[in-house]
Amino acid sequence: MAITHVACGKYHSAALSAKGDVYMWGLSDSGQLGLGSRSVKASTPTKVEALSGCGIVQLSCGMYHTLALNEAGEVYSMGFGGSWINGAGGLGHGDRAQLETPTKVSAFGASSDTGVAVASVSAGGYHSVALDVEGGAWSWGRGEWGRLGHGDSTDCLEPTRIEGGGETHSIALPKLAAAFACDAHSGCLTNEGAIYTWGRNENWQLGYEVVGLLNAGQSLDAQQEPQQVELPSESPVTMLAGGELGTAALLSDGTVILMGMGRFFEPTKLNGADAISGAIVDLQVGAYHIGILTDEGRMYTFGTGTALALPKAARPQWEIAEVTAHSLEGRQVLSMSCGPYSTALVVA
Repeated sequence: MAITHVACGKYHSAALSAKGDVYMWGLSDSGQLGLGSRSVKASTPTKVEALSGCGIVQLSCGMYHTLALNEAGEVYSMGFGGSWINGAGGLGHGDRAQLETPTKVSAFGASSDTGVAVASVSAGGYHSVALDVEGGAWSWGRGEWGRLGHGDSTDCLEPTRIEGGGETHSIALPKLAAAFACDAHSGCLTNEGAIYTWGRNENWQLGYEVVGLLNAGQSLDAQQEPQQVELPSESPVTMLAGGELGTAALLSDGTVILMGMGRFFEPTKLNGADAISGAIVDLQVGAYHIGILTDEGRMYTFGTGTALALPKAARPQWEIAEVTAHSLEGRQVLSMSCGPYSTALVVA
């Protein structure tokens, strides 16, 4: 069975086959595997029958929920819907119900009230972000820390377009090329190569200092609406990625910029990138690591922990290194996914 796409969450993972079948494995206690019951155990990849024939092209695994995007720009969600204590859960159906079976989000697709087709989806901790085909960003779920980007900390049970500043509209987001949701922060990349971030900033993952007391229940280190990140280079950003505690960007000149992870308190150039062979075609971020994939099918990791995919004896801490596992000999890496504490590869 050929796999074309893989997605890693914090406690579960998913894969898409060349035939369009979806497989999931991992924690299932919130219904995030979409197998019809929270009691179903899936320690190995298990086919999600409810998504068969739906034309799925992309998957995203959050902490306790999963999003699936099909070729028609429709979105399916499953898993944790929210609770009185934890607020909304990022499913987008207008309530806080747990869903054990993939359910289409009514806000998206040609037959929806909005008529909006989605180009990509991203599942975070308790929220979700979608990029539509016109370059607009939408968010829904738990509003704590301002992670939804609407200018406040209010939960949104249904997808709401991010206008930039809530009622104040202090900025107007231009057309976007990418958008992501992480544990408690979010970000987007404009067509012109500028970065905006918002949400929690306790690990400096936003790329700038946040000053001032926010709404009741908030911290001093959160930004409630999109704010542009000032980078140490005039080169435009061509790729943007976010992880649980950090953010990374690829510039047009090949420079990789890192923010957050409790280590990079301002946008910082990745040292050692000159050792990378080939052009970078993908950039992924976990909690304390990043993954880099080149057009030669070679993969490099940087950071700390077992997610570097390197043997312990040869695992440099916070130094870039090529993944040369015995299982990869004679193979090319086609795609990858970095979860907070895991890394998955699709190889040929």
